[in-house]
Amino acid sequence: MQSAPSLTIRVSKRTVLATLGAVVLGALAWQAGANAARPPANPTAVATVNLPQILQNLEERNVRQASMTKAVEARQAQLDELTKRIEALQMELDPEQGGTLKPGTTEYRDKLIQLRELQVTLDARFKLLEQVLSFERGSVMRDLYLKIEDAVERIAERDGYDVVLLDDTDFTLPQEAGQDDMNRAILARSVVYRHDSIDITNQVVQLMNNEFKAGSRP
Repeated sequence: MQSAPSLTIRVSKRTVLATLGAVVLGALAWQAGANAARPPANPTAVATVNLPQILQNLEERNVRQASMTKAVEARQAQLDELTKRIEALQMELDPEQGGTLKPGTTEYRDKLIQLRELQVTLDARFKLLEQVLSFERGSVMRDLYLKIEDAVERIAERDGYDVVLLDDTDFTLPQEAGQDDMNRAILARSVVYRHDSIDITNQVVQLMNNEFKAGSRP
């Protein structure tokens, strides 16, 4: 008994290409329909602010800076008094400056110990003053930045800005620098160009100064 002859199906190359073409055209047609259904994005309203310029012109910053300067002067007066006492002791212990105390005596040793204590105290108070100043400046900067952020947000909401960027176009690139430093300086820039019409720096300064004078914002 003979087996049934095998059935061979041959598909021409033209048929394959026609099928693939239909699939591709169908996909393109679907994508075109999807794109047509998606509405175009609305234009984004952008503004910029110059943070150093704002800080420089804020009346609150000037007032708080003056208050901090008075506190520093009071602390500096204490350091100056310690310095004078140290200088006086150094003169007593130094024969070339008229000192009459003789090394090895009890009085000389007591004065030397007193001098060391004053020097340690002066150094510790000076370092403490630097830390306090750094902390106070950081606290002032944080307070002012939060207020600037709040003023910028209110102006943006009022005038319809979607994005407000920090304007760093005033920060010039170094004239001479290595490749790595120059790359970092370039990549750190966020704004390459901005028109004066989108700068709201003066509006922020005016709003914050008016509110500070009126005492309407904490």
